[in-house]
Amino acid sequence: MVPERRALALGALILGAAIAWLVIDLRVVTDIAHFLPDGAAADEVHLAREIAAGELGRTMVVLVDAPDTATAVAASRSFEAALREEPRVAAELAFLDAGPPSGLEEALWAIYEPRRFGFLAVDAESARERLAPAALADAATELKRKLATPMSSLLSRVAPGDPLLILPTLFERLMAGRGEGLGITEGRFVTADGRAAVMFLATHSPASDGTKQRPFLAGLEAAFARVDDEFDGTLTLGMSGTNRFAVRAESAIRGDIQRVSIGSTIGLVFFLLVVFRSLRLVVLVLPVVGSAFVAGALACQWLFGHVHGLTLAFGAALIGVTIDYAVHFHCHHAFAPDPNGPRATLRGIWSPLVLGAATTVTGFLALMVSAFPGLRQLAVFAVFGILGAVLATRVFLPGLAARSAKPTRVGCAIVAGMRAVLEVRASRRRWLWLPLGLVIAIAGIGLPQLRWNDDIAALNRLDPELLAADAAVRDRVVRYEQGRLVVALGADEEAALAVNDEVARVLDEAVASGKLTSYRSLSALVPSAARQRAVDHVVRNTPGLWAATRDAFVAAGFVAEAFEPFRSALAAEPPAPLVPGDLASTPLEPLARPFRITLDDRVGFVSFLHGLVDPAALQAAVETVPGGRLVAIEGALTTAYGAYRERMLQLWLIGLAGVLGLVLLRHRAVRPTLMAWGPAVAAAAGTLGLLALCGVELNMLSLVALLMVVSMGVDYGVFLTENHREERRLSATHLAVAVAGISTVLGFGLLALSEQPPLRSIGLTSGVGVLLCLVLAPTVCAALARPPQSEAGGETSP
Repeated sequence: MVPERRALALGALILGAAIAWLVIDLRVVTDIAHFLPDGAAADEVHLAREIAAGELGRTMVVLVDAPDTATAVAASRSFEAALREEPRVAAELAFLDAGPPSGLEEALWAIYEPRRFGFLAVDAESARERLAPAALADAATELKRKLATPMSSLLSRVAPGDPLLILPTLFERLMAGRGEGLGITEGRFVTADGRAAVMFLATHSPASDGTKQRPFLAGLEAAFARVDDEFDGTLTLGMSGTNRFAVRAESAIRGDIQRVSIGSTIGLVFFLLVVFRSLRLVVLVLPVVGSAFVAGALACQWLFGHVHGLTLAFGAALIGVTIDYAVHFHCHHAFAPDPNGPRATLRGIWSPLVLGAATTVTGFLALMVSAFPGLRQLAVFAVFGILGAVLATRVFLPGLAARSAKPTRVGCAIVAGMRAVLEVRASRRRWLWLPLGLVIAIAGIGLPQLRWNDDIAALNRLDPELLAADAAVRDRVVRYEQGRLVVALGADEEAALAVNDEVARVLDEAVASGKLTSYRSLSALVPSAARQRAVDHVVRNTPGLWAATRDAFVAAGFVAEAFEPFRSALAAEPPAPLVPGDLASTPLEPLARPFRITLDDRVGFVSFLHGLVDPAALQAAVETVPGGRLVAIEGALTTAYGAYRERMLQLWLIGLAGVLGLVLLRHRAVRPTLMAWGPAVAAAAGTLGLLALCGVELNMLSLVALLMVVSMGVDYGVFLTENHREERRLSATHLAVAVAGISTVLGFGLLALSEQPPLRSIGLTSGVGVLLCLVLAPTVCAALARPPQSEAGGETSP
């Protein structure tokens, strides 16, 4: 027993260290983007990933409602100070904008005043129209009108060098850039009604990183609670941000993991106590299950840098699978023990146990080449989890098992019942084909009615209350569509800006024709260098412009000498065009920040839409611009999902073929191969047919669950095939398959009760499939196998 004790001590030490490492280093994410394909050819899928993970996805809108505008402004200042002092917020805060940056007017003047001529119009032709004599007369009249308004002091300083009011017009457009529901009071952003302060803030970490976002949101709410106390509880906090949904989803998934783990554990302990009347099997199971979960989680953390919440929930349900090895060992130790002790008993079943594990690993290896990071992670968890369970079985079970074990009354009753059903006379053996016939009939009727749901929204349950609160905030401030936007792509920054200029022209036409209410674009702030040069060239080289301008403004009552700075500017050398980098680290940077994205080696600029009336017409118009795209994020992902599901089905079939090849290589004969592999395939087809008949829509994760069904079914078939020739071993195998199948159905059945659609899909598909495997594997194997012989009577070949 000394080697067993050494193995136990070493195994316990390694398992304890792995658990400690996992507790310290584990990072859980819940971003549904992990179940979006990467490496896709479609730009829309890439764009969706960039938008989800980029600054747009990390930005929050925060409202502080107050009794009046003065209180809202005061609360805004106090809240900003509290947020910057709160450690949990300050550590993650990428930026916080609660009002126009200080020095905005000075920066606007310093950056745009020398380049103002390039911003006169959207193109050279429009610039010429602005410089026509009639247009100059209108400009003089407009300047005279505005000098009679409260803006006169500012305009009197600007007009001598800018009589066409290029800079004031640009400033007005920039101030409208945040959203139509936004105003400015005493240097702070407020809603249009003046009753709420508005803040825009973003985190360094992705919105899906629950490990970082949970304390950030907790710190934000704590800071608000302190400010609210200062204002006698008169304030109300409103928030909009993807991170809130991610944290809520992670909490829900953690709850599901806890329920599945606790429910599975309690159910399994109760079931094992009923069947085996001993806690020893529970002791045998724990290190195997724990090793499987820890090995899978550590492999994912090491390879991906994080573990998705869905992967952890899947791992919790994997308890029902990894328990099989301990169950098979204990049943053989009780019903067909080796006289030389537990290690010899384990050695006797090691070959089918390893083959069963190998078939499961082979099936999931096919998912390793999936285009979906989330599915690759599920595959990694399953592969390393199964390998960890097999290794733990070898290390822990011989040392933890009693020297001998006796069959229990309940166990004997289960074995006797299965033998009564399965070991029938030859004349009645045809009835064993009845379950398979029924399953085939169900598959034949149901498969033509099978429906796939490729909607990305179906993979993520959004809390209705949180969704309503989020929409309420955005409706008051950011009235632009979240799911559809226009993207201008180019090989480099200048090319992308040129495309963005053309996109802005198309959007202007859409607004004019009533197809679109409004839009936001970087085009007004930073047009392409080529456009700036073209417009600037028209201004500086229009013959007689100074004389025409002088005459138009003198006719309106102005003094000609007042506009000498304009005359000097026309004669000066043109400055270098403005580029986005010129705005970096200036008060104007926040105005340009939301528009830029990157896509592989290309640059993109987005335009935000409001009031889109005719999407089809706008899409057709935008597509006339090379590099322009109208991206409907959810629709693009749904289309991509349909295409990638076909690829996933191919991978599933490859995995199925790999399992068949492994079994065939082991047995090198048709009959035992069909015994081991056939029931699993029939169960998978029956599962699809039954779910289709019940009106259940399937998704890509259903294919993952079906892979689990086939793997489990082949496991049962392998054990029955390997042990069907000897009576005692077959009895032990019958009991092990029954106990393993029921425990697996219990684990995945609890997962089917989850509120999260992906977990529910995996649980329902796996639970139904494993149940069918539990019925088909023993009956088909009994129908194909020759009757077993007693130990004294020798063995028969398949």
